[in-house]
Parts: sequence; C-alpha cells; structure tokens
Amino acid sequence: MAHLLNTCWYYCHQYWIDIQDPRTADYPMVGGGAWKIVLVILTYWLLVKKILPYYMQNRAPYDLKIIIVIYNSIMVISNATFFFMLLNYVDGRLFFDFKYPDRNDRSPKTMTMLWLAWFGYLSRFFDMFDTIFFALRKKYNQITFLHVYHHMIVPFLGWFSFKLNPIIPIIMMFAAFNTVIHVIMYSYYALAAFGPKMQKYLWWKKYITQLQLLQFLICGLYGIILYFRQTGYPMTWFVIAVGQNPIFFYMFYDFYRRSYRNESKQLNKNDKSMITNDNGKKSL
Repeated sequence: MAHLLNTCWYYCHQYWIDIQDPRTADYPMVGGGAWKIVLVILTYWLLVKKILPYYMQNRAPYDLKIIIVIYNSIMVISNATFFFMLLNYVDGRLFFDFKYPDRNDRSPKTMTMLWLAWFGYLSRFFDMFDTIFFALRKKYNQITFLHVYHHMIVPFLGWFSFKLNPIIPIIMMFAAFNTVIHVIMYSYYALAAFGPKMQKYLWWKKYITQLQLLQFLICGLYGIILYFRQTGYPMTWFVIAVGQNPIFFYMFYDFYRRSYRNESKQLNKNDKSMITNDNGKKSL
C-alpha cells in the first residue's frame, strides 16, 4: 500500500519536477507538480457543469452583450498580437530541424520565445471565460462535451509542453494556426453578440470548423513525419501532445458532420418540398 501511494505521489508531483525544463521552472503556473493546472481544470469543470447551472436554475439569463463584445474584442487583439510576434521571432527553418531543441539554450532570442510561449499558454485560461458566459446566459446547448473537453485539455497540453520544452517547432506551428483561427472565431462571437440582426452576415461560421480540421490534419501529418525523423524527443511527449491530434480531428469532424452536413441535407429536403408544392403535385 505504501509503495502504491509513493508511486501515485511520484507521478502526480515529483515526476513533473524531474522532467522540468530548467529555463521555465520559475514561470508562474508552470513550476512544481501538476496540482495547480489540475486545480484550475477541475474548478472550470465544476463551475460550468455544476455550480453555475445550479446558480442559474431559478434566475433569468444575464444580458452580457457589452461584456461579451469587449471580451471577444480583447481576445481578437491578443491573439493577433501573439501571431505577429510569432512571425517575428520564429525561424521557419526550425520546422525542418527534427532534433530535439536544446534545453540549455539561453540565447536572448530563445528566452524571448520562452516568454512568448508562456503568454500563449496563459491565454488558454482566458478562453475558459466563454463557457462561463454561456452558463450565465443559460446557453447550455453551447456547453457541449467537445467544448468543455477542448477547454480542459488545451491548457493542460500548454502546461505540459511549456514544462517539457516550449521551443519544440510543432508547438509553434500549432500555436500559429490556433491564433489565426482564434482571431476569426472571436470575431464571429463578437459580431454574433449583437443578436439576430447580424445572423445574415455570419454565413461563414462553418468555415471556422473547417479551418480547425485543417489545423489538426496538418499538425497531425507533421507529427507523423517528426516521429520517424526525430532524434532525442521523449516518447511521453508524443503520446500526450501529438496523440491529441487524431482525437481532436475526430471530435471536430463529428461536430461538423452533425452540425453542418445534416443541416445542409435538411435544407435540401425543404427546398425539394417547396418545389413539389409549387408544382402542385404534393402538399406537406
């Protein structure tokens, strides 16, 4: 029993200290064991799945339009800033270097990239607020398993990658794709907050999911190439980080299929019914 407890303690705490990149050990929300990131993730889940639905049970939905527009505008600006900073500091040749990045590299450029990666990691916590807004507005249909899983696993992956080695090229690739998609996505949310009058201008919603699928496909293919050509990468990183790509691809594709392809079929069916009615051959 004592051995089991010691083993659990090791993998819950000491293991993460042992694999720590020495350059990132002193960054807030990074150093030490996994308890801080786990606490944040559990708190998020409890809030959006238990506490806020219970709190809102006998209350009218909050009108958060102004707050949501401000929040989404800030997220657009922060993600756009992060993307252009990535372009400025990341050398594209890194994507063709399959050697595990040196964790002892403390050059000024590398240390700036570490700070940039930490900024990107922290921004994943601010993504969680959109679910809180859904709950306060009683938009529970938006709080899907995919939505909650995504907001729980991405901060953990950010924490894990920053703890292990944040200068891994595929992380930079994923971050670049992700920030562009977030700029588009939060722009959509900001416009959608203005209500039904904006809906006719938001026909491009499905293309956001298509971009996300493209992101997972490209990063997944790059991950496969990296696996066969890499030198020095820890297998733990491949299992935890790269292994999420096919999971995300499947979940987002399933969401896309159910949300948009079925919707398209229904529209086609309705169009055919209207044509039939116009011809006077059949009425529904």
